Amino acid sequence: METYRNIKDTRRNDAYESAKRRVVALRKFYKHLTIYVLVNLFVSFREFYHNIEAGATIKSSFTDGDVYTLWIIWGIVLFIHGTNVFSSINIFGHKWEERKIQQYMNEETRS
Repeated sequence: METYRNIKDTRRNDAYESAKRRVVALRKFYKHLTIYVLVNLFVSFREFYHNIEAGATIKSSFTDGDVYTLWIIWGIVLFIHGTNVFSSINIFGHKWEERKIQQYMNEETRS
């Protein structure tokens, strides 16, 4: 009977640790998303203001490609981060970490 309780407690602890890792990953993604929006809005408004101040028209200020490059490149990185957090296709997730840990442990024992 004691063994059954230990197995049950171990499973509960594993489930808790897994849920905790997912919550931490979700929190990090939301922080990343918030920083992405705030920084890009700041850079966009600053660039818009400088273009208007330099005598550009409002239309030409919005067509400046430098600002959009930042949004797009960082957006791709954010998309990959979101894919890792929300989908089952987790490129560098927990299973990958476990495999790498096992690989390094095996290398250490060989040498």
